[in-house]
Amino acid sequence: MKKISLELQWAVGKKTGVGWYIYNIVKELSKSDRNDYIAEFINFMGRHDVKSQIDYDIKIKQNKMLTYTMYNFLTKKLNIRHNLIFGTKSDIYHFFNFTIPKNIKGKVINTIYDTVFISAPETMGDRKELEEYKYGAQKSDLIITISESAKNDIIKNLGVTEDKIEIVHPGIDLENYSQKYEKEELERIRKKYNLPSEYILYLGTIEPRKNIERIIKAFIKYKEKVDDDLKFVIVGKKGWKYENIMKLIESMGTDIIITGYIDEEDKIPIYKLAQFFTFPSLYEGFGMPVLEAMAAGVPVVTSNVSSLPEVAGDAAILVDPLNEDEIFEAYKKIRNDSNYREEMILKGYEQAKKYQWKYSAKKLEEIYDKI
Repeated sequence: MKKISLELQWAVGKKTGVGWYIYNIVKELSKSDRNDYIAEFINFMGRHDVKSQIDYDIKIKQNKMLTYTMYNFLTKKLNIRHNLIFGTKSDIYHFFNFTIPKNIKGKVINTIYDTVFISAPETMGDRKELEEYKYGAQKSDLIITISESAKNDIIKNLGVTEDKIEIVHPGIDLENYSQKYEKEELERIRKKYNLPSEYILYLGTIEPRKNIERIIKAFIKYKEKVDDDLKFVIVGKKGWKYENIMKLIESMGTDIIITGYIDEEDKIPIYKLAQFFTFPSLYEGFGMPVLEAMAAGVPVVTSNVSSLPEVAGDAAILVDPLNEDEIFEAYKKIRNDSNYREEMILKGYEQAKKYQWKYSAKKLEEIYDKI
């Protein structure tokens, strides 16, 4: 049995995709007695209610004296040992957000989800220091990433060898996403967010990398040529360079609805109410919404680039994300062919079954055994 410290910093507070990845995979690890797991994070002045944030059984080490900015300065600028700040002597320290401290005793694993900041810098906003990423990649004993596509990008862009990288896919809570909802509950969610009776769904950040302008232009073409009651629903917060996207959305009047913030527990019924899900992003390390939509029983249109074909398999319509006509034709095909739509739903569920958190945690524990 090894003593393993797990960085839970990004799973505490309001979670992004990285935060949910950490939260879910550590939740599965906490069910195992294979190793002695410790969750570590900065919790300045106890601002986070730990019991509500980490609602599963795992040992916790918090530092309530430092802010995360102070922690970064001490470990990355002054070379203060990470072990000293948390008072731990673990065999392995696993960091889950691209970078690592510069002074640490023990084996170090670093999870790097993608290299979008190098592969597609024109789609990004605030770039972290590239040298910090490279340091984290080169000085770690092992790198974990989330897809073959991301692995290839790390090798190409961060100067590490293939044998230093392992893949641990994200998972899906299949039971939760595939649950049946009563009609009354779905209608309650529809009214809560003012959702139309039939809609295409996009869920993600509003920013250039997500290719929202093209999926809307394909929708505009659909409305011009088909002219039915189909609407478009966007669920997501504003990222960066969203001004042109918002202007295009506003030009569509009531045909496009932006929900704004949604409660996490409402996400699954919002998927289920959709006619289909569109996510032809320009670059993704994995593309979790594709998997979520499939598990929820919704047909998917996504890109034929980066990790998305790997995640979708043959269970989605893959399009050139730069080709609005291809996106339009995908919309039309799903909308016009009910048999094809049902076939996609069945294939999507089978594809989602391959990605479950219990499989992710099992693979991670096998990696811990080897290092």
